[in-house]
Amino acid sequence: MGTASARLCEASVMLAGEVERAVGRHLDAVDRVLPRQVEGLYLVGSTAMGGFRLGRSDIDFVAVLAGELGGRQLDQLRRVQLQLYLKSLAGAVSRPPWRWPLVCNGVYVLWHDLAHSPLGVKPIAAHVSGRFTPGGGFDANPVTWRTLATKGIAVRGPRPSDLRIHHDDQELRRWTLDNLNRYWRRWADAVRRPGWAAVRASIRHLSDAWGVLGAPRLHFTLATGEIASKEQAGEYALQVFEERWHAVIREALAYWCGVTLGGPFRPSGRHRREAAEFVAMVVESANSVWGSTDVCARPRAPTGSGWSP
Repeated sequence: MGTASARLCEASVMLAGEVERAVGRHLDAVDRVLPRQVEGLYLVGSTAMGGFRLGRSDIDFVAVLAGELGGRQLDQLRRVQLQLYLKSLAGAVSRPPWRWPLVCNGVYVLWHDLAHSPLGVKPIAAHVSGRFTPGGGFDANPVTWRTLATKGIAVRGPRPSDLRIHHDDQELRRWTLDNLNRYWRRWADAVRRPGWAAVRASIRHLSDAWGVLGAPRLHFTLATGEIASKEQAGEYALQVFEERWHAVIREALAYWCGVTLGGPFRPSGRHRREAAEFVAMVVESANSVWGSTDVCARPRAPTGSGWSP
């Protein structure tokens, strides 16, 4: 059937040229060290949702393997992922303006894993920005499974609509609220603290725009049961949160869409704290509306009304 790059051209959804080439390189490299192992490759995240932004976004994937990998095979996969990451990183910083490296991040699983709750799945491996994790991976989660089922792009393998992919709305909402409390609350606390911890928390997320748009994505999922891109989440935030937050939301959207050029998003300490305060407010808002064990029974957040709990 030809190279992975040729197969990629047969994907049912047209991809941006940079994405197509990066995914082709990734799949070709993995095929060379693990021939006939990758039976399915699906793009999720911003690429699948039409929100991919070069220099801002990663390429998120779910790869389905023919079987378990032995220790030697895992070492080969680790080396391939690291080589691809370092090459992308070198290209991103080789000349100004620097940009976020175009990296394929994702999780490797088996076919039957897709039919089960991702919270009970033990992935074969996962890769995120140079970090390779055998036997684990954050991207085996309800948001990834839901995105795969509803918007996933098949690069190799059956269409997502032909697969049995687990979905439990209550599980999705519980996980989402937990992620807001465990991850984004800590991020906001770290950014609001003075000193190097605040700068490190911001740098790790490319910019504070990641937080300003990331936390509302989860708020949107709690409100609707669906998954939003960062841009969709920003538009949602403008509808449901008080006007005093609109400036920081609009600036985050401008940065993410490439309107703000050069340098990080509002880098001063005061503006970092504004972003953190907004994220903390989103977390508290979610808990005030859905902060119970039965999140499915709670009302949805109204839209278009400047809602602010």
